[in-house]
Amino acid sequence: MKDVFVCDLQANQVVTTTLLVKSKELRARKSGERYLSLILGDRSGELDAKMWDNVDAVEATFDRDDFIKVKGMVHVYRNRPQLTIHKLRRCQDEEVNFADYFPKTTKDVEVMFEELLSVVDGIQDSYLRELLMNVLMDEDLAAKFKRAPAAKTLHHAWLGGLLEHTLSLCKLCTLF
Repeated sequence: MKDVFVCDLQANQVVTTTLLVKSKELRARKSGERYLSLILGDRSGELDAKMWDNVDAVEATFDRDDFIKVKGMVHVYRNRPQLTIHKLRRCQDEEVNFADYFPKTTKDVEVMFEELLSVVDGIQDSYLRELLMNVLMDEDLAAKFKRAPAAKTLHHAWLGGLLEHTLSLCKLCTLF
């Protein structure tokens, strides 16, 4: 679990935390020196962030939609919090709990997955049943399937949404 969420940040607070890069722009100061302007976030909100120094060393190490570990100072700029970043590094996905950054299903993912396996086990066509079981029993694919949203917006747009949506369609099919 994350130690500090965006909504908990206070002015004049030194913070070290992991955030999702929602936007990244390389800009120039009036002096011509380059700086990074970022929008960072987690499930609690977004935060404007600037990195004024050491930009050339880190700019190419991460992109939009990456997770970065930052150390910096929270200031207030135009009545909004802004993070001045002193250090940052790109995080590996294994270092991140996606539920800290995105909404997630309210249902138990493992219970839904077992229900889906039960539905697949009841499919009469042996070739289709075997194909689906092979896909669902692949540990890597199953983990991604359980975590994936069904869409970016509108329906089931949260972690576990694809599994929830698939199961709801399977249940709907049993009615007809």
